[in-house]
This record gives sequence, C-alpha cells and structure tokens, in this order.
Amino acid sequence: MESIAVGLAAFFELMGCQFFLPQPKDRCSPAPDLASWIFLAATVCLLWDISIYPRRFMHMGRAWRVLVETMAAIFIAELGTIVIWCGIERFLYGVTDEILHLIRNSCRPSPYLYWISGLITTFVSGAFLYFVLRATDSIYYINKFVLELWTTIKLSLRMLRCYMTMNTRGRRQALKVCQLTGKMTNRRSSSRRCSTPKEEEYNSD
Repeated sequence: MESIAVGLAAFFELMGCQFFLPQPKDRCSPAPDLASWIFLAATVCLLWDISIYPRRFMHMGRAWRVLVETMAAIFIAELGTIVIWCGIERFLYGVTDEILHLIRNSCRPSPYLYWISGLITTFVSGAFLYFVLRATDSIYYINKFVLELWTTIKLSLRMLRCYMTMNTRGRRQALKVCQLTGKMTNRRSSSRRCSTPKEEEYNSD
C-alpha cells in the first residue's frame, strides 16, 4: 500500500476516529492499552506489505490509488482493532478473571487482575506482531537498518574522535577537504543532470 494511506489509517486509529465501525462504549476490556497498540502496529505492518489496488486500474492517476488504498486501509485497521482484537481481548480478560476467581475462591475481583490481564494480552499481541514481522520479512529490513545505523554511528564517532585529537591547523585542513569534496560532488551531480543522453553514452564508452 501507499505509505500515506497506511499512515493515515494508523493516525486515525491512534486518535480514536472511526468511519466504518462504531467503537464499543465500554472499551474492549479493562486491560491496559499497551496490547492494543502492539496489535495496531502489527496491523500497520501487514497493511504496508499487502497490495489491494487492482492492476487493471494502474493506468489511472495516482490520486485515485491513494484514495482507494486510504479507505481500504482505514476499514481494515478498524476491522482488525475493533472486531478481531476486541473479541480476543474480551475473551482473554474473561478467562483470566474466571481463573483468578477459582484460585482465590472468592467472588470479589482480584487486585492483580489488571496487571495479569495486561501481561497476557501483551504477550498475545506481541506474538501476533512477531508473526507478521516474520511473514512480511520486516525483521530482515529492521536488522539491516539497525546494522547500517550502528555502522554510521561508529564511523561518525571515530571521525569525531579523530577530529578532536587534531590541532587547530589540522582541523582547518579537514574542514577544507570536506568543503572541496562537497563542491566536487555537487558539480558532478549538476553536470550529469545537464548532459544529454548521447553525451552520457559517449562518456560511458
């Protein structure tokens, strides 16, 4: 799906705006909201990976595709969070409440019901998120992004450490080299933009 469609669907869900399905007045359950947010993250990852826009309509403008995918993303997000997750959360909360009643042998609600139900629902939604990440190969891209980010941070720290150990003259020379490198890069990019296809073919030969 288009990134703007997925982003709008996630934004409306976080703001509590519903367009297709009514939000339950009594919420899904008294359990913490962390599990709902994790399930929403899994739904967003799933929406990011799927494509529902028909290929036969690809010749139309991009605005139509964004509109169709935005409406579809909002509907799927509401269906997942309101219908599917609310049903799962109510079931888990009810089972947890019944088990605690049997253990305590009392009709009064357990003071630990809130936290125990929160742990159980968070575990279930986290498992669903892990399944979606594995199914969509998102873990590979996350690991790749983290590795590239860590490599960039280490290189930047190494350059900063080297720069701090230089004297004033060395720092000035390093800054001049960086400025010259930036100017050469800008000149090359501008020359490539201005060159004709024939010139590029001649240069490549």
